[in-house]
Amino acid sequence: MRSLGKCFDTTKHAPNALMEMDTLYMEAIGHCNFKFEICRNRAEEDVYQGPYVPASAEDAARDLYDLAKYAATFLSLLMERKPDLCRQIAATKSEWPVLADLTEKEWHRPIADTISKLELGKDIKGYILSARTADENVIRCWATAIYQTLFQTRFTYKEAVESKNRHTTTDGCPDWAKKTLELPKFTKANARKWAKLGEEMLLQQKPDFLESPDLGMKKQSWTRRAIKDSRSGKASQRAIHREAFEDFAKELKNIAPARDLWRGDW
Repeated sequence: MRSLGKCFDTTKHAPNALMEMDTLYMEAIGHCNFKFEICRNRAEEDVYQGPYVPASAEDAARDLYDLAKYAATFLSLLMERKPDLCRQIAATKSEWPVLADLTEKEWHRPIADTISKLELGKDIKGYILSARTADENVIRCWATAIYQTLFQTRFTYKEAVESKNRHTTTDGCPDWAKKTLELPKFTKANARKWAKLGEEMLLQQKPDFLESPDLGMKKQSWTRRAIKDSRSGKASQRAIHREAFEDFAKELKNIAPARDLWRGDW
């Protein structure tokens, strides 16, 4: 599910594409129980609603494959026609769809060449390093999770607020979820604000985070730092939390881009 979560993005000018791919995926794994299907225009208006016609798992999987192949092919053609446009988009991405053609003797070389020409991830090197080495740095792992949770929550909450679907609601959401709408764009200059809301989120969703096995050694370090700064010579839970979130805040700044990379409405 982690790989699926990384794919979430809006397809504003192809409003039915993501919805239909999701339907195909659900059909392929046998978990689709829709009763009707909807077609929307770019103004997010329902222009058609009819009875749902199911597909077999194999047909759904084959269609999903074909769609992915077509999309990667069109991106490859676009790279040939408008390389600067593709590089502009790729600079803020850590992934890029490509096709592997095993009928080619050295099929991996065109893929490597494409990634090189795209300069993939050029503007988000800090974030890529964080994701790549998260298992080696527990603070980086937690800071990355805080960022991803806040960003995905903001995306989902904003979509729910603006949705015209009467079945979509924000009732029951925690206060911090609504506050994600007030977050500025994620940059080094704004990282501290993300860290502050991340602290509220983590303390509410996982108040016992200090007991996580991967933070065992860090907890000892935070406790020693808290004792050192304490007049009583004792470390309160709040003081240990303060030390932990200071480290998380520093790492959030490390992984944040130096400039605003967001395009479109925030």
